[in-house]
Amino acid sequence: MRLTVRPALQCGRKYAFPAAWAAMFTAGVGFYEPAPSIDVASYLSFVTVNSAHAQPLGEPAFLAVNAEPGSLMFVRHEISEADETTARSPRDSAIGTSGGHGRFAAPGNAVRRQVQVRAISPRSADELAGFFRDVAYTLTDIRQGEPVPPLKVDRVPGDLSAKDGVERKMLFITALLPVILEANQRVLADREQLLYLRNKLASDPRMLTAIERIWLDDLADRYDTTIDRIDELVRRVDIVPPSMAIAQAGVESGWGTSFAARNGNALYGQIQVNGRHSVDVPWKPGAGMPQPFADVGEATDAYVINLNTHPAYASFRAERAAMRERAEHPDGFRLIGTLLRYSERGQGYVQFVRQIMRENELSDFDRAKLSSF
Repeated sequence: MRLTVRPALQCGRKYAFPAAWAAMFTAGVGFYEPAPSIDVASYLSFVTVNSAHAQPLGEPAFLAVNAEPGSLMFVRHEISEADETTARSPRDSAIGTSGGHGRFAAPGNAVRRQVQVRAISPRSADELAGFFRDVAYTLTDIRQGEPVPPLKVDRVPGDLSAKDGVERKMLFITALLPVILEANQRVLADREQLLYLRNKLASDPRMLTAIERIWLDDLADRYDTTIDRIDELVRRVDIVPPSMAIAQAGVESGWGTSFAARNGNALYGQIQVNGRHSVDVPWKPGAGMPQPFADVGEATDAYVINLNTHPAYASFRAERAAMRERAEHPDGFRLIGTLLRYSERGQGYVQFVRQIMRENELSDFDRAKLSSF
């Protein structure tokens, strides 16, 4: 038996050394292969890797931000947003550009939790109604707790005025609700990260990474404040209740039938302050003229940033913050009472908007959520 085993062992020694070198060479090639290049221009948010397991149970993974550049990776936005997102001030939003997400959005994990919306471009009111029928989207179902289909209309159909009052309002509310919810969920993603960073600053300001500081600076710039006033920033980065937004849009645009709404997506009654247009519309620019927008989503973003930044609406933000302190959900019917300066009519305007909210039971939509199909 030893005579038969010895030749095999000797043969094995003969090939063992070359085999080991071949294995090492193969592994070395794998390790040496350079990492693929990344075009960071197409990535707007960040998450950390290799650190999630070090976090306490229940803490979101995006909170574990490592200061070491090698521990950061970028993730692509899947939300329907323009690729050329740049930093814009609230004043830019007031003249017709979307508030957007600036240079950096909320961290990648927060973005992935957001519902993706599907843009639709109805050419007529009947086509708009057809979109809703195809996905079985009715306001009755939403009032009963069903989620809102993520359909984002780009403009109000020009023939909406041809429908009778009840159908016109129904189509307008149904179309605008998911647009407002989508704008709010982006605000909430920013707010979630902001609250975490505020707590981190309170614990030890030195713990903030460079990227977190850049993100905070950008957020503060978009909301027209500074990070040394972080409590004020928290008051500003919050939602506008859908009931309030829908009612104001209905009042200001005649339920989508006004000339400015049909031709310039001017739904919320915002006016120009510097006498220039950002999009082509059939009316001349000028101070006091309706501010046109590229689409309904951009108009909604500008409306939200306006309420969240303009000095005239400080009481709105203070009352909303007080509701948060009492663990209450922002109530549109109560909050509209703070917008006495939104219209020259003052209290008469507030009473009229509240009447619209009551008649159309818009408060039912303040807790609506987008579905994820």
